[in-house]
Amino acid sequence: MSATTLSQNTHYIHFILPLIKIYYKLDTLLASISTTNNNEQQLIFIAVEHNNRKRHFLSVTFDELSKLLHCLEPPKLTLYEILCRNNSCKLYFDVDVYIENTFLINIQESLSTLQNLFHYIISNCTDSITYHSASIADHFLVLSASTELKHSYHLIYTNTIVRFDSQQTVLKFILTILQYCTHFILSHSCHQHFLQSISIHHENNPNNWLKHLQTILTNTNFCNCVIPATNITCNNFQKLLFKNSNGFYQWIFDLHVYNKNQQFRLYKATKFGKHNPLLTTSSFSFNGQNERKNEMLIDKTINYDSILSHALISYTVNNTNLLIFSFNENKWSLLDQHENRIVDLTTKTYFTTLIISKTSPNETNALKRIPPTNTTDLANNTDHFKSFITNLITKIYHTNAYIRSCQRGTNNPSLLFYNIGGEFRFCERLQRHHQSNNTCIIVDTSTCKYQIKCKDPDCKNFKPPWKHIS
Repeated sequence: MSATTLSQNTHYIHFILPLIKIYYKLDTLLASISTTNNNEQQLIFIAVEHNNRKRHFLSVTFDELSKLLHCLEPPKLTLYEILCRNNSCKLYFDVDVYIENTFLINIQESLSTLQNLFHYIISNCTDSITYHSASIADHFLVLSASTELKHSYHLIYTNTIVRFDSQQTVLKFILTILQYCTHFILSHSCHQHFLQSISIHHENNPNNWLKHLQTILTNTNFCNCVIPATNITCNNFQKLLFKNSNGFYQWIFDLHVYNKNQQFRLYKATKFGKHNPLLTTSSFSFNGQNERKNEMLIDKTINYDSILSHALISYTVNNTNLLIFSFNENKWSLLDQHENRIVDLTTKTYFTTLIISKTSPNETNALKRIPPTNTTDLANNTDHFKSFITNLITKIYHTNAYIRSCQRGTNNPSLLFYNIGGEFRFCERLQRHHQSNNTCIIVDTSTCKYQIKCKDPDCKNFKPPWKHIS
């Protein structure tokens, strides 16, 4: 066995693709590709999850990936697409609806609004070149999977020529459109009397915009007036928000999935230890194809490779007509495949009302959360959190442990980092205590949630779940 790759015929993938190299570390895979292949866009980077939720990494062609998805049995279909480098990618959304919140959300209406809004705006930006329809039919592929805790939806924009130059540009684009709509709602006469002395035109903090939206929704629903240059009303836009169990509004989609090397579950793949494949949904069938009615069988009427091609976010076949959304030097533009500017988008309504500054991955944590409107609320009561954590480590986990120190986040002041001493070394990845490594419990004071983060090097890339604070 080499220091960087698994020996041949030691992984079950080798029985399907005998010559494929499987790497222990993603950085090693990427370094090897950059020195041997000048056309990374034609390769698909894959993570394979196995025992103890560790992952191995490989690169495959489209045909090789299709073969894997066809030949692997569901328990081994734990495959993730890695959105790495700065390859151009599609617009995508990740929506998780916990079972406890299903009665609060009409998910079909929410997802339809999301698709309508973003397809209409992309069409508006590109229609002088593409002349494509503003109908959402077959422009979004919606994949879904469920567990006993939640329903998950992946929405991927399938227009074959529209791309974004990076995941961070996708995030900036989403934030720009959300703030454009928010700006109209907050400055609209139907809602102004609920906001009193707020100066909307000088408000640039996304946290505060969401807090102001909550102020309106505390008193009334949004009006039915149409948001200019869109095809939705203010009341439609409200469907992109929901009130969580702590009484705070948040987006129905996750804004944490646009980082470099993000790993996104593949079409037909399952989570480790579960049988919940990510498939097309009957509520949003794609090209008239619905897998749910034949979930356990291979339906010859369904073009699985076509769905896979649309489901891959960073894979782009050769296309001389690509239109790539780019955000550079605080300006939006459309580029061709050679990165030549075709259209200056700064004159479009969406990009003139607001300018979204460059956003770092650390800042995206703050963008999703809605600060409480009352500063004396539980979210700012650090004594409550200290008491909760002490009870958690000593009585829930029954360990002789204590809070060694507490530090507030530098990039996101809403986060409190509690370093734990003593016997508490619980790992969410292994579902047991480590023998020696220390543990940190992170509290998000704005959403009243916590996560247990162990400091073992093997767990560095594992993202523990956020849990509600009781």
